[in-house]
Amino acid sequence: MEQKTLRFLLLIALLISGGQLIRAQGLTTSAVKGTVFGAGNEPLPGATVVAIHLPSGTQYGTSTRENGQFDLLNVRVGGPYRVNVSFIGYQSFTQEDIQLVLGKTFESRVTLLEEGQTLREVVVAANRDGLINNDRTGASTNVNANAIRTLPTISRSSEDFTRLTPQSNGLSFGGRNTLYNNFSLDGSIFNNSFGLDAPTPGGQTNSQPVSLDAIEQIEVSLAPYDVRQGGFTGAGVNAVTKSGTNDFKGTLYRYFRNEQLIGNRVGNVRITNPDLKFNQTGFALGGPLVKNKLFFFTNAEITRRDDPGQTFRPAQNAEEAQAALNGQAPGVSRVLDTDLRNVQQRLISAYGYDPGVYQDFIYQTYSDKFLVKLDWNIHRNHRFSIRYNYLKSWRQQGPHPIAIAPSSRVPGVNTLQFSNSGYTINNNLHSLVAELNSTFSERVSNKLQLGYSAFRDFRDLPASTRFPMVDITKNGTTYTSVGTEQFSAENRLDQNIFQLTDNLSYFVNQHILTGGFTYERFGFVNDFNLQRFGYPFFGGLDVGDFFDRTNPASPNFVDLNAIAAAGMARPVKSVAVKVGQLGLYVQDEWQVKPNFKLTLGLRADLPIYQTEVAQNPQLQQATFLTPEGNPAKVDVTNFPRATPLWSPRVGFNYAPGGNRTTQLRGGTGIFTGRIPFVWIGNQASNARFDDFYTFQINASANDFKFPQVWRTNLAVDQVLPGEITATAEFIYSKDLNAAIHRNYNQVIPGERAAGADNRVIFPADGPRLNTNFTGPNALPTFLDAGAIVLENTNQGFQYSLTGQLRKDFQRGLYAMAAYTYAQAKDVTSNPGEIAADAFQRNPVIGNPNTPALAYSDFNLRHRVIATLGKRFEYGKHFATTLGFFYEAGQGGRFSYTYAGDMNRDGIVGNDLLFVPASPEQIRLVDITDNQGGVILSAPQQWQQLAAYIAQDDYLSERRGQYTERNGPTTPWYTQLDMKILQDFFLNVGKKKHTLQLSLDIQNLGNLISSNWGERQVYANNRLLEFAGYQGNTPTYRFSGGDRTFVNDTGLNSRWRGQIGVRYLFD
Repeated sequence: MEQKTLRFLLLIALLISGGQLIRAQGLTTSAVKGTVFGAGNEPLPGATVVAIHLPSGTQYGTSTRENGQFDLLNVRVGGPYRVNVSFIGYQSFTQEDIQLVLGKTFESRVTLLEEGQTLREVVVAANRDGLINNDRTGASTNVNANAIRTLPTISRSSEDFTRLTPQSNGLSFGGRNTLYNNFSLDGSIFNNSFGLDAPTPGGQTNSQPVSLDAIEQIEVSLAPYDVRQGGFTGAGVNAVTKSGTNDFKGTLYRYFRNEQLIGNRVGNVRITNPDLKFNQTGFALGGPLVKNKLFFFTNAEITRRDDPGQTFRPAQNAEEAQAALNGQAPGVSRVLDTDLRNVQQRLISAYGYDPGVYQDFIYQTYSDKFLVKLDWNIHRNHRFSIRYNYLKSWRQQGPHPIAIAPSSRVPGVNTLQFSNSGYTINNNLHSLVAELNSTFSERVSNKLQLGYSAFRDFRDLPASTRFPMVDITKNGTTYTSVGTEQFSAENRLDQNIFQLTDNLSYFVNQHILTGGFTYERFGFVNDFNLQRFGYPFFGGLDVGDFFDRTNPASPNFVDLNAIAAAGMARPVKSVAVKVGQLGLYVQDEWQVKPNFKLTLGLRADLPIYQTEVAQNPQLQQATFLTPEGNPAKVDVTNFPRATPLWSPRVGFNYAPGGNRTTQLRGGTGIFTGRIPFVWIGNQASNARFDDFYTFQINASANDFKFPQVWRTNLAVDQVLPGEITATAEFIYSKDLNAAIHRNYNQVIPGERAAGADNRVIFPADGPRLNTNFTGPNALPTFLDAGAIVLENTNQGFQYSLTGQLRKDFQRGLYAMAAYTYAQAKDVTSNPGEIAADAFQRNPVIGNPNTPALAYSDFNLRHRVIATLGKRFEYGKHFATTLGFFYEAGQGGRFSYTYAGDMNRDGIVGNDLLFVPASPEQIRLVDITDNQGGVILSAPQQWQQLAAYIAQDDYLSERRGQYTERNGPTTPWYTQLDMKILQDFFLNVGKKKHTLQLSLDIQNLGNLISSNWGERQVYANNRLLEFAGYQGNTPTYRFSGGDRTFVNDTGLNSRWRGQIGVRYLFD
């Protein structure tokens, strides 16, 4: 049925687009438009307009229509351009030095004088940076080639430039999940669509899929009311690659850094830097194959780096461990060196398994990338381009930092890791995109794009011996981890993504009528054999219990080798997932008046699920409950029905007074995104119960819809004296269809805890309706916890208010400053990659099926950014460029939860803390040693807990109440980055040869003073360890330390430098 629906809709799309082809300016190109008048201010129809891209000789031509208007669409970004306007009997007009901004339109109003008339000044209305522009409606940030070249970047990644978006927080935009963006390269999909670990290709290996030296411009769009742009509820991030010109231009470069270019002091603390190596070498070359006709551009780059496996060292004694917890021993972990040695020796002696070393080991990263692009000017009205890029990369890293863990596994104050607990991730990529831009007449133009990308991700394990993974805990939080990484055995993901887009514009009077379609097909083959060699102790194993359970002489001994051997015998599981998405759209850009433009559009997106799953008879016989308590069935064969998702949008741009020094703009409408397709893959792979495996069942609601938000944007841009552009911008987004995971195999909790904390709790005999969801030889772990169903909720919103100042001065000086206040709330930030983990790691007070509206993981309340840059040329052969980026922020969110499972829902670490106002509101129990001797009595613990609460502003305000998910915030941070470019250049003939030295410094403040640029992190968000119930009264132990925040002595608080050397000729 769905196949027939797809064929029918594709036929409609082809009929719509094939008959009248549609404009596609906005994703990869720019545009030039205007009106030509005669001396009497009458429109001149039939005037010839030609825009010439001077570096390549590429020409774009058209004629004015009956109202004197013209539009040149799908025009190459950058410049400089020359625009010529001519008409028989009139003097020709020429405008020089035009630069075109990605996705924006250069506008002009040209008056031609009759032959013989005295030439007078001709006014051309335009804005070089695209800020005052009637194409602008919603919030967007353009990063041009000059910014990419001159602003500081240690990582040489696009993220160092998307941070110029005031509403960003890393790769989160507008308070949305990082996986809800749409990244594109030259207008084609360039996401990690499966959604594991990172939102972009190569992200798992910390590699950039395309070198910065191949990028011409980057645009971040949060609220484009152009319906051709879709696939996101966060932001659309599009990068356009460089093209060749009529001049041969090239560069050869090398960047490097080591431990000598990293700060070693934070405050009064001195840190010893372990060995670090980073080397990146590359070249770029572009030029003509046939002058004015055929051009090439190519880039290749290799990166090699060594990073320390962990930067913290183990404590040498209990006193130093406590000092580490109290923030008094930076760079030291609470994990005892003797404990790590004993764990290592026990595993070797009892099982013959070596977990590796825990100090002085490195993780390596290799990355090779290549790009080539051809541009062909077939005719003045037809231009074709094709681009191929390649990435081969791998990276060694530790075990997953948070998934299916008692608490974070990230090495630091609380945790250290062994070298053999990690894995090597491989990210390889082949991508090919072709594009044809055509102008058929002064009324019709078209853009056709075809793309294919193949991603190949797989993992290698560091040790030949396979062993169950064991998280060892202390005081309820992760202490260390040993064994084969639970997600990495037989883990392979092949992604094949096909995209076809056709867009067309038809001009009539004051209207640009647009319509088109895009079809995307995602194919995934996923080998995912979770816990293949076992994870026998869900929730972790206390360090004392570890030595008991691994002692061959103990009656509690567990034969971990037998568990691993059983895993070796298991068949490798592999599933194929196919999903399509068809988008159809129509739009009217109506120039109501010269100073008022209205954009009306309607988009429909149709998700198409083409995956088939065999029925599970055991599930058919079972009864489940919805979160509301209604009987339900879970059908793993049932994917959401194919339902069109409508996205009406309206945008406007109004310039009162007509001189375009003031601009009011904005819009409102619906944006439809995608989900990480791993959630669909979970349904296919976790559909049945296999021998040796215990699977958590995954399913989706029949009426589930891709994420949708209603987003409203209002803004004013004002040109102030001195040509400073001021902007005030407000964005509000309301969730219409947010994704949420719920457990249909969970009972409705009916009991309550006794005491001040009287939250609902689950029965003592377990929270599950059906407890027999296992294969015949399966081990009981968290994986039999339930049937996780993907549903929608309409709870959630985000808003931001931004003020911004921008100025491009003469002689190469530019400056920008912005402040953003933001709030974002949701019922779940979907904190896990796999569906079960997303459900289980959402902090709640009582029932995890009914989470409360609370602050989002991605909410950064306050953010200040600024940039400043200037190029100085002197002595005829020298130039120095300085570039600065400043950022300050406050509001990084975290949650206070109990260590353990306080509400008995079978999930560790997801129960929000109750803050006692007095000792009567909490029952503490003595902390004892193995012989029962009291180490810390309950009254002593209360004194420490009361002191901790008193020094914590958030907890002090919540006395007698529950903490909120993401209620507390981290302190303000500041960071100033700097770039210095020193050029030595010489002209030889017509070529300019330049030797360029560069220095990038991140966190310059820490270089100037060790007390500047510090960041603070929370020391422990699990202050209380759940010790069990006495009747229905919960009991606890306190192990929280004496302060909330400690200085982060890691790289975020220290300066880092990178040196570069480059040769350029142009």
